[in-house]
Amino acid sequence: MPLRVHNTLTRKKEPFAPAQPKVVRLYTCGLTVYAPMHIGHARTYCFWDVFRRYLEYRGHHVLSVINYTDIDDRILQRANEREGAVDVAERNIAAFRRDCRSLHIKDYAVYTRATDFVDEQVDMIRRLIDRGHAYAASGEVFYEVGTCASYGELSGRKVEDQEVGASGRVEEDFARKRSPADFTLWKPTEAGQPSWRTGQDAWPAGRPGWHIECSAMSTALLGDHFDVHGGGIDNMFPHHENEIAQSEPLCGRPWVRTWLHPEHLDLKEVKMSKSLGNVISVEELLARHGHDEARWFYVTHHYRSKLPFSWELVQQSAQGYARIEKLAAVLAEKLRGADEPPLAAGTYASLRPEEERFPRMRHHYVHGRFKALTERFLARFIEAMDDDLNTPNAVAAFFDYVSALYSAGIEQCDDRASLLAVYRAIVRHLAVFGVEIAEPSLYPALVADYAVAPAQGAEGRGGDAAIDRLVALRQTARKAKDFAKADAIRDLLAEAGVVLEDTAQGPRWTLA
Repeated sequence: MPLRVHNTLTRKKEPFAPAQPKVVRLYTCGLTVYAPMHIGHARTYCFWDVFRRYLEYRGHHVLSVINYTDIDDRILQRANEREGAVDVAERNIAAFRRDCRSLHIKDYAVYTRATDFVDEQVDMIRRLIDRGHAYAASGEVFYEVGTCASYGELSGRKVEDQEVGASGRVEEDFARKRSPADFTLWKPTEAGQPSWRTGQDAWPAGRPGWHIECSAMSTALLGDHFDVHGGGIDNMFPHHENEIAQSEPLCGRPWVRTWLHPEHLDLKEVKMSKSLGNVISVEELLARHGHDEARWFYVTHHYRSKLPFSWELVQQSAQGYARIEKLAAVLAEKLRGADEPPLAAGTYASLRPEEERFPRMRHHYVHGRFKALTERFLARFIEAMDDDLNTPNAVAAFFDYVSALYSAGIEQCDDRASLLAVYRAIVRHLAVFGVEIAEPSLYPALVADYAVAPAQGAEGRGGDAAIDRLVALRQTARKAKDFAKADAIRDLLAEAGVVLEDTAQGPRWTLA
């Protein structure tokens, strides 16, 4: 079954079919950078990362573009004598990049700033005026919504249903606009604010409006027609609706083939919002949970359903994930430190049956004693993800796979090739979710493709030599029957959040 996604524009699941079969052109609306990213934003960008990773898993090459709105009323309001508007924007852009790397979100192919594409925006506005879709008034340019017969098709909101005077300035709306629904393409700036010359007498200087930025940047970089456009659900109206209205008169219809919109993250059924002041930073989330637990939490709910957030819910999710992570750690421990284990001979993807033509490392997943269980897991995982990125069903497939492996006696298995095949199946499919835990010596090809590579020489849980040394000292004390010292070391580790487990293969530790 091919990948099917819910196209917001048509309101139904459709087979995903990019214009070029092996290349996907993807544009994501980024932040308005007047403040750092919070965990609600992170849910959106983690979804787009999962979507990209699954496209790559299925054999596509993704040309991904994301923008920064780096000129905006809120950015100008944050500027002061010590920090200008550019400095505010660049500081928050840097914070966004750091947060994305902390979450192991893969780098985009292109990061754009709205102010780097002013010429393209001015040209697009000029052409909209020439074709009768926009008009100038007192140095400002408005898009005339009434000239777009399909307006509201994306969001389902019609012009006649919209609130008159939504800006709160009813008289001003009627005085300056032909209709209150008309939106700004270009606005004049006040003295001392950043301003660009246009060469147009009716709107000689100023700065772009919000919506025209993404139309101009996406078209300039991905062409007049591209495959996927999206952002968070809050971008659907008015931003994406307005983008379509101003782009299709110039680019043709349809401008974008597929629209996707992940839902909000909610705190006690309240949307997380900078304006509400109820934000939790990415840094705060990752101070309590590793990137793997955070990314796992984000995929426990379908992207088109709201994600309820509380620290208790994140902890419950982490406890479920720990069962999968623990098996990966058990297998890594069995495999670590010896010569490269034997592998089944590989076959080029183009020489495999059509249903097995995955682009990377596919031939190592099914091999050895647990082959049938792995094949069943792969089929369920792919079926779930092909059904509109149904990550909750894919998570369920993971849990059932791990349970079946334990029931089949994987802890007692000493066949290194069989164990490696299972280890690679687990960590490869976790990587689709952005959970990057593979050890470089056990899966070098996968780790080379990671968003964030492990530190050089690191193995296990970050290669924590101090913990390993204490565990070794405890083992020495136990062998010498110095149980008081052994217990003291165990208590010290417990206070530091390290959980020790004594197994037939020796002690194993995890972080609580």
